[in-house]
Amino acid sequence: MEQRRVVTVAVMLGMFLAALDTTIVATALPTIARVLGGLELYAWVVASYSLALTAATPVFGGLADRYGRRPVYLLGVAIFLGGSALCGAARSMPELVVFRAVQGVGGGALLPVAITIVGDLFSLEERARVQGLFSGVWGVASVVGPLLGGFLVDRGAWRWIFYANLPLGLVTLWVVARKYREPPVRAEGPVDVVGAALLVACVVVGLWSLERASFGPGLALSGLLAAAFVVWESRSSHPVVPLRLFRNRLVSAASVTGFLVGAALFGSLYYVPLFVQGVQGRGPTEAGAVLTPLMLAWTAASSLGGRLVLRFGFQRVALAGVGLLGAGFAVLVGMPTDASAGPVRWATALLGTGMGLVVLVTVLAVQSSVPYTERGLATSLTLFFRSIGGAVGVSVLGSLMVRRLRAAGVEVGQLRGLLDPVERMALGPEVLEPLRVHLAAGLEAVFTASLVLSGLALLSLRAFPAGPVSESAGGPVGEAAD
Repeated sequence: MEQRRVVTVAVMLGMFLAALDTTIVATALPTIARVLGGLELYAWVVASYSLALTAATPVFGGLADRYGRRPVYLLGVAIFLGGSALCGAARSMPELVVFRAVQGVGGGALLPVAITIVGDLFSLEERARVQGLFSGVWGVASVVGPLLGGFLVDRGAWRWIFYANLPLGLVTLWVVARKYREPPVRAEGPVDVVGAALLVACVVVGLWSLERASFGPGLALSGLLAAAFVVWESRSSHPVVPLRLFRNRLVSAASVTGFLVGAALFGSLYYVPLFVQGVQGRGPTEAGAVLTPLMLAWTAASSLGGRLVLRFGFQRVALAGVGLLGAGFAVLVGMPTDASAGPVRWATALLGTGMGLVVLVTVLAVQSSVPYTERGLATSLTLFFRSIGGAVGVSVLGSLMVRRLRAAGVEVGQLRGLLDPVERMALGPEVLEPLRVHLAAGLEAVFTASLVLSGLALLSLRAFPAGPVSESAGGPVGEAAD
């Protein structure tokens, strides 16, 4: 029991590094871009990390099943720390973009393999309680990251945003290497290098196209690579992603659900502050603050969700989560342009509560439905499809808003005056009001599309077991579970 606690804390520490990295870098990035130059690469500092992490997630999940959680997790942490050290030493923005990609590759192991290790160490009943702590890690990181990032930037020490990962990561490496033991795993056959390369290329090209809002040749190439990947994997004797895994209705349903709720939430998340600042005329600080209830509610729902799952079952809790997610979008759809900040915060709290429940249920349900030898890949696939959904949602819903604005004769560049307090005050009512109305209409289209996606997610939940929870694939394994 003591070993389980020590290993769990160490794994959570590794997850904290990945979670903290997202929020702390976002806070410091304007200063980093000013110091290093290359402002045109600003977005790619974030995008390179996200692309590499998303592409690496299913690969590491499959490797963890073939070679064991421990060596793959240690490899991921080592790559993440190496990337962190390189980022701290970067001398230019192009270097930082490349080094952030290295960091992202390591990050692709931290989350899925960590959740898989917890799935191995604990029974379903215990896991339902422990998994909620992992969302708590993200909640803490969302609060600590901006504060720590601002503190370091104000003191001219932005490089320590990356160097700070090293001591915490080394502790994680040491504890997992010394304390975590698992059954010996003997991989059969060589690694499916071609399959892994096709998967990574498909994801990178597709997400790159979405980042650039290019829906032509890039997405077509990504589709061809996806088709080639499916054909190759169906013929491979040792595939990196066994397609038979999708014959499991629960794995398929969780993947579809993750994609839909990821597209709905993350596709709209970036536009809630735009509504508060551009339509309601509030400042940047207040616009960012409306997302705090979302993170707090997500953390609380994940912490309580385990008990709800044990009492009401997977399907009921998942239905409640998606229902709350839809309720949050419904509030945003009907939001008056002159509403106070209170209703917006209530809407984001509903979104966070719903997402916290859905994310917890999909991971627990999938882990309970597959054997130990497939748990790593199955876990990583739920995270992978949620990330893909988020990327698709941001791009497609953003394009929907732009098309709605252009149909009204408004270009996105004209909205700048709504976002700058000084310029906004200089706009006359005859200019300000039409811009507010058209932006509100564009955002209403985004929130309505997210509401529809939530409704589709409800349909995918029919495959989830309706009765009491059960551990169909066995309980905890490994010496550390004793």
